[in-house]
Amino acid sequence: MKNKKHLTREQRYQIDALLQANKSQKEIADIIGKDKSVISRELSRNSHKRGYSARFAQEYADLRKERFREERKFTQALKDPVIKKLTEEQ
Repeated sequence: MKNKKHLTREQRYQIDALLQANKSQKEIADIIGKDKSVISRELSRNSHKRGYSARFAQEYADLRKERFREERKFTQALKDPVIKKLTEEQ
């Protein structure tokens, strides 16, 4: 099974270069060691009228990551009493 973790900046630049070289999504996936669905999702999320840009794709990924980091509802203040209660019950 291939690695399911997030794409790195380097992998995004590889995708960009391989697209410029007219490689298919499957070929790109095989080269960078990701599943074809990861490449497809990356291109659908981060391609725009002018095509795919690794630089902009990374910026968008960073923005999404930061946005979701701020919106977490299960904060440490909520987590601590839950963990305490669970450890007491064991």
